[in-house]
Amino acid sequence: MGRNEQFEGVYAREASILVSFQWNGGEGSSRRFRERIALLPTLPNLRAAARLRDDIQAAIRLGRFTVEDFAKHFPDSKWLKQQPARTGDTFKDVRQSWLRHAEMTLQATTYREYQRTLDRYFTSVWEDRDIASITFDELSEYLAGLGIKSPKTFNNVLTPLRRLYAHAILTKKVTEDITEGVDSRKVQQAAPDPLSLDEIEAVLDHIAKKYPEPWLNYFEVAFFAGMRPSEQIALQWKSIDFRSHKARIEAARVRSVDKGTKTHKVRDIDLQTRAFEAMTRQKKFTFMNASSGYVFHNPHNDQRFFNTDPPLSIVWHPTLKALGIRDRDARQTRHSFATMCLHAGMNPAYVARQMGNSPRMFFDVYSRWIDGDASQREKAKLDALLSQASKKQAL
Repeated sequence: MGRNEQFEGVYAREASILVSFQWNGGEGSSRRFRERIALLPTLPNLRAAARLRDDIQAAIRLGRFTVEDFAKHFPDSKWLKQQPARTGDTFKDVRQSWLRHAEMTLQATTYREYQRTLDRYFTSVWEDRDIASITFDELSEYLAGLGIKSPKTFNNVLTPLRRLYAHAILTKKVTEDITEGVDSRKVQQAAPDPLSLDEIEAVLDHIAKKYPEPWLNYFEVAFFAGMRPSEQIALQWKSIDFRSHKARIEAARVRSVDKGTKTHKVRDIDLQTRAFEAMTRQKKFTFMNASSGYVFHNPHNDQRFFNTDPPLSIVWHPTLKALGIRDRDARQTRHSFATMCLHAGMNPAYVARQMGNSPRMFFDVYSRWIDGDASQREKAKLDALLSQASKKQAL
């Protein structure tokens, strides 16, 4: 086509070529750039400039075009010379610095989750960006563009970024924490959905008839000890005191990694009679397995549980379906324990200690059952008084 060949956004001048594109300059709002390349406007050079523009446009669309890229392509730009000096600390640099600190203080599962979140949502986009050049407007627009509907997911995505920026402030890599202006979304907490005592007995009876005995032992402990599923699969025989009917809860297994308890506190629990009897029956299956030491194994392969999925998929969900009971997650065995204790009139503070909850959290979560039973007991006191008064009058 010769010299008259047209290239979008590329303009020939007497002794140079202009490249035009829209970019935010590493900041908030977008603007038009027309930058000069010191090349004669020959056809091969014009074609090369068009390819460069295409590459720049693609990087801009992906959010990967940085001031450093701009400087590499247009070192003599007037706009570039007007920009303030850069710190040289990229988002990736600060991320790596923070992760080194975080690895020493966070649980392994939390650390890996934060690392994956940053890599997926932020590092891949801002990897080589000067972190001080990223603005609140840019972050806000980017988060909105992700289209995350779930408040919990949105907050989980934002949490490691908030921590990274807190580190950046402390290490003076930035002067402004742009995450402070982003509000966390309100998450509606799912209320406990416990099984009734009749439903619990039906579930255990079904498991006893259909599955190997270790599964019955597992779920009887789940219902009558109140442990978290992650704590139960990490329970070891050395933590069981058969003389005092107690168990020491000092570990949990989350995403196939052993860690401390959710509250980072060791607690001793009383094994209620049903839980103690199930634990005693379980001894004949795993107690002598010195290489393991764990109370509960998967009966299908005689290996310790690497996560909480097998009890759910193999036994829990199929049993609820078979009995026509509304499906629930595994935490409902724990909620069922709590509500049974409250219906039995047990001290809420005692139950909270058993479950590893703070009294305040326990009251917040189970206030409906605490208030309900308390109201009935108080009402019964007045009824008893009135009944006595009525009997006296009858005499």
